[in-house]
Amino acid sequence: MSTVLELEQRNNYLNGNDENGLTDDPVQKQTTLTAIGKTKTFVGLDKEEWIFITLSVLNFMVAIGFTIARMTQIPTDTPDFTFAVILIINAVFCVFYAIHGVLREREFEIYAYIAAIIIVFSYVLINLVNNPEKRNAVKWARFGTILLFAPFNIYYGIVVARGFGFLEFRIVGAAVTLQKMYRRAGIFSCLLKFDFQLALSLAVLVIYNPASWDGSEILIVSVGIPFQLAWSIFGWLTLRKEVKYLLFIFIPASLVEPGYISYQIYMIHQDWSAKTKNCLHDTGNCNLVFSFFLAAGLALLVRILVLCSLKFVVDNFGKGLRESVYNIPDADHKTPLLPRKRDIAQCCGVVCCGPLG
Repeated sequence: MSTVLELEQRNNYLNGNDENGLTDDPVQKQTTLTAIGKTKTFVGLDKEEWIFITLSVLNFMVAIGFTIARMTQIPTDTPDFTFAVILIINAVFCVFYAIHGVLREREFEIYAYIAAIIIVFSYVLINLVNNPEKRNAVKWARFGTILLFAPFNIYYGIVVARGFGFLEFRIVGAAVTLQKMYRRAGIFSCLLKFDFQLALSLAVLVIYNPASWDGSEILIVSVGIPFQLAWSIFGWLTLRKEVKYLLFIFIPASLVEPGYISYQIYMIHQDWSAKTKNCLHDTGNCNLVFSFFLAAGLALLVRILVLCSLKFVVDNFGKGLRESVYNIPDADHKTPLLPRKRDIAQCCGVVCCGPLG
């Protein structure tokens, strides 16, 4: 019994662990294993990453607060309310991209974050410029907040994304082939999220678009949103499990949204003269119609990119990526995402007072 104990203690010493099997290596404490794979801990973030996350959260929380305040002052059947809902959806995704993209070092999620910032700013600007008679303090404050913080968010987003590579090396090592496969898998996963973001925006535009006020359209959308979520999760599971027969479900399901978008565009085209006439008399509704075309075009483009990216992901099945990235070993002890005070003290060399120091 003592021999086994001595052997375990020796292995812990060689691996940089203490007597309980916990690591004393500051480098190892910068990452941890989670249900979705290896991720960085908050103590492992550098200064630029902390600045980026802090600015992102503050910026979009303030923007969401102003938007909610505005929503309480307007009827739910107005274009302003529609734009407010879309703004909140995209702001929430921005916060998710910022935090998840940094902790998982997903470079393309940071680029999706930058794209989402541009989309949010465009919505705010269009809503402000095209409705001069409805400008108020809340709209100006929301616009000023995004205008002030967005350049810093984009700058630090680019800086952070260019500095990624530590976690990739910790996951797949120095093998160039595995690194390329890992990046392709990250692109596919990011496109799935961006696709769902656009699907939610389209759903809001369809519900509030004057071209689609009948109950059947609302029923289709109420079923479509859960379907889109299930489709995204199914795509992620296909990537993780590397099971090719799941593609016989995923690929046909990928054609549902493009088919519905094509149907909506056809219906609007059939009644285009009426829509154009309404636009001339109602700038708000006109913005909704053309916003639908913009969102629909982006959604179709992203869906095509998803299917193209899927081809490269499938080509990597069975080449060792799943074992390197998703096989999580059983362990009684692992580094927590928010390290304990003892962990921070060992990592930073000071005694801290709280989970974040």
